[in-house]
Order: sequence, then C-alpha cells, then structure tokens
Amino acid sequence: MTSTDPTCVPHWPKITVVTPSYNQGRFLEATLRSVLEQDYPNLEYIVVDGGSTDESVDIIRRYEDRLNYWHSRKDNGQADAIASGFEMATGEILCWLNSDDVFLPGTLRHVAGLFLRHPDSRFVYGNRRVIDESGVVTDSHHWPYFIHRYHWALGQYLAQECTFWKADLYRQVGGIDRSRFFIMDYDLFFRMWRVTRFRKTSRFLGSIRVHGETKNSLHQPVRERELEEALARYGIRKPGPLLLRAINRFDHWQTKFERWLIRTGHV
Repeated sequence: MTSTDPTCVPHWPKITVVTPSYNQGRFLEATLRSVLEQDYPNLEYIVVDGGSTDESVDIIRRYEDRLNYWHSRKDNGQADAIASGFEMATGEILCWLNSDDVFLPGTLRHVAGLFLRHPDSRFVYGNRRVIDESGVVTDSHHWPYFIHRYHWALGQYLAQECTFWKADLYRQVGGIDRSRFFIMDYDLFFRMWRVTRFRKTSRFLGSIRVHGETKNSLHQPVRERELEEALARYGIRKPGPLLLRAINRFDHWQTKFERWLIRTGHV
C-alpha cells in the first residue's frame, strides 16, 4: 500500500481550492470537473465569479451542491477575487485554479501525500502540461528543483496551477496583493520563497490552457511593467550574460536528468 492509500491515512488534510471566474464559460465546466472529480476526501471548493455575463453562472449552478461556497458579483479583478476566496478558506493547504485551467487526475491526493510524508514542507510545486482550446496537450514544462534568486529575476518560474502551500505560510507573508493585475502569483510566491524552502515533485499536476483570450495573449505590456516594478521593489538584479548562460545550462541538465528519472520509473 502507498502512503496515500485511504486505509493508511488517518487524516487527509483539508485542501481549499479557489477558482476565480469571469466570462470563461466555454472552459469553466472542465475546470470545475477537474477539481470535483479528484475524489479527494477533504476538499473545500470555493468559486468566486466576478459577475460573468456569459453562461458561467448557469454552469456554476449545475455544480453548486458540490461547492462549499460560490457567488457571482462585481469585484476588482482576479487578484481581488482570489484574495476574497482565501479569506473564506478553512483548509490546511491552499491553492487556486483559474477558470480555464485544469488539475490532472490524482493531483490532490498526491500533493496531500507529500505534505503528510514531509510535515516540515510548506510549499510544494510540480510540472505542467500545456493544452489548447480543445484540451489537447501541446507542450510540457519541467521546472527546476533548485529555485534561486536569479530565477525570480527572469520572471515567473513556477506554474501557478501546479503550486500548493500551507495556509499559515499564506498568512505569514500577507497573502495576495489585490493591486496586482498580472503578477499576483509571482509576487506571492517570491514572498513565500524568502521565508521557506520549496519542495518539488516530478509529477505533472495541472494544465494551463493557451487561447486567444488569456492575459498572456492580451496584456503582455502590463505584465512586463509589473515585473519590472517587482524587481525594483524587492531589489532583484538580473544576471549578466555569462551567469545567465550558466543558469540556463544548469536548468537544462536538471530537466534532462528529471526526464530520465521519469522514463526509467525512478520517480
């Protein structure tokens, strides 16, 4: 039996998943189902909709008996919605899943098992799949095992939909910055990284959906401005050409070694 077998686990930690939602009705049902079909025994699921005018509310209502809380009303954007959801959260472990992304099967049990086996861990992250509008996998991202300061200088080095953390860590660093339009995840994770060690799993935990209406597609100038502001605020210096080359080479070998471990069944 594995350590995540229900007969071996005396207490599954409560995991709170928050989904911020706004006019992503064509993808929202897949997101909701990817959470609810995890069959995780101690799930708290909160959906915070910003007053969608498409079919989103009708979709949420179809699943409301399986949600712990939901509402649909105007808010001040994605970061505000996420922060509002976490204010209601009672879970020991927190995460959020955007309304066009999905968790992969078995993710929540795997993550809970990691926290149970490593009780000193406060932040866990894994690898990501990339899917298109139809849900077809088009790419995958392997993140480094060793995250250092220069990674943060280069931008977001973690997949938000593949990250999970302890609730006390979230509170310790002050939670989501509601004023951020684009880099609320980068900003939150960097503040967490400064106070705790991150633990990597080689498992693919979630999928980001790439389509024409994502922030990455529509608001790159905002992302770049907010990132530059964050680098200045936290005093993060970008690496020079030689150091950058060394970092890229080291990350390449990390990824290559991890792929070998996965292929040979060592992880």
